[in-house]
Amino acid sequence: MYTLDRSRPRASSLAVGGGRILACGDDGELDELVGPHTRVIDLNKQAVVPGFVDAHLHFGHHAMARQEVDLDAAKTLADGLELLRAAAERLKPDQWLRGRGWDRNRWGGLPTAADLDTAIGTRAAALSSHDGHALWLSATALHATGIDRQTSAPPGGVIERDEHGNPAGVLFENAQDLVRRHIPEPTDRELRDAILRALKLASAAGLTGIHNFEDARTRRTFQSIEAAGELTLRVYHGVPRGELKHARERGLQTGVGSDWLRIGPVKLFADGALGSRTAHLLEPYVGRLDDGYRGVATMTPDELCEHMRLAADAGLDLAVHAIGDAAVRSVLDAYERTRNAHPALGQRMLRIEHAQMVDPSDVPRFAKLGVIASMQPSHATADWRVADAHWGERSRHAYAWRSLLDAGATVAFGTDAPVESLEPLKSLYAATTRRDPQGEPSGGWFAAQCLTLEEAIRAYTVGSTSAERAAARRGRLVPGMDADLVVLAPDPFLFDPATLLDTRVQLTMVGGRITFE
Repeated sequence: MYTLDRSRPRASSLAVGGGRILACGDDGELDELVGPHTRVIDLNKQAVVPGFVDAHLHFGHHAMARQEVDLDAAKTLADGLELLRAAAERLKPDQWLRGRGWDRNRWGGLPTAADLDTAIGTRAAALSSHDGHALWLSATALHATGIDRQTSAPPGGVIERDEHGNPAGVLFENAQDLVRRHIPEPTDRELRDAILRALKLASAAGLTGIHNFEDARTRRTFQSIEAAGELTLRVYHGVPRGELKHARERGLQTGVGSDWLRIGPVKLFADGALGSRTAHLLEPYVGRLDDGYRGVATMTPDELCEHMRLAADAGLDLAVHAIGDAAVRSVLDAYERTRNAHPALGQRMLRIEHAQMVDPSDVPRFAKLGVIASMQPSHATADWRVADAHWGERSRHAYAWRSLLDAGATVAFGTDAPVESLEPLKSLYAATTRRDPQGEPSGGWFAAQCLTLEEAIRAYTVGSTSAERAAARRGRLVPGMDADLVVLAPDPFLFDPATLLDTRVQLTMVGGRITFE
């Protein structure tokens, strides 16, 4: 048993009652706690660790994506079009085709509306990219949403155009907002049923908590599920930027809620993503020195400062998406500047979500300013080839978990599902090996940034609970703390990190209740 408690890191017995951990001990020490109605589970040398808390995902999107076209497996544009053709044939004539997972880097270029129309004809279609920062539309969808040659991209957004200036079929970043309101939403019942099904998968993966970054509708769905007694993990739910101005009057303050569902931070975006080449960089992308292209800043420094002030006044912590080194620096600068001028901000926690590229000079600022690095290890092993291609030598500073930890920062791990797999064990493999599931690159990608298994698990437990102000209640196996834990087999601490891909969750417990066995 791995408690992650520095005063007693190992134990062989654990007693649970009333939703809490009653005692930890070695063989025989807890025998007096066993009564006639006590359930005793012999783990036979399997490993027990604190429950995994995914510090960044989009659970409703993950749940609904399982019912849409999955383009992650399509290695080429032709493969993707064949999947879409087959899916379109199963839909009603006026039904939109939805899906996600296409990747311009895997396909060798951007798809177009014309490509899509060859497969699905005149059907409206909207397909999210693998990273969620671009939307691929059919000609019918462009027409239905009124996007044409005269349409201007909103600030922080890009409309891809052909040589004649017409929309080519892909929208980046804030330009996606031009379409969102036109796409039919699932019904409340459909969303609720999808989330309930996905909760079972989350428990089987060893998740005891999530930090969910979605809209008010998904939050209300979780509230409905909790009220019905069907919530099987703890939800820390973010507040979208659009609710910030009216957050306080609506009771949306960080920490409000129950043990199972609480309000989290307000979510802001400072830039785009690596895969869509919209992450905001200090220096140009490789191959773009001629035009100096550095990606997309989706908020100006003044906008960041203003939103930070609003959040502080509303009693909300902040979670700011920043992937490129320029975006990370702009967020750190805005926080430092605004905190000095607006003392209330000093009481609010700042998390930088993703922090995939951090300039070495900015690494110490995380600890200095008390900023949490909320990161997703599987991004590194999924995107290392793309990072090398577009960031070049700067990639040695990417996904710098080791550098941040060594500099004293708190690192919290998650998956960004549905962008990457929901399974924490795959993330632990990525964090400890810096290799993809196929074992590439041999020796690990910039392996100096690897973590030990204990460090990686700590980021998924203590780190994540620290990022939701709950480290005094959860994240370690200590008497008095919530009984949130996971049983793993075989014990991953006894083998090479590569065996994490073969490790399985045997039992998941949340608040003393077994949610998967």
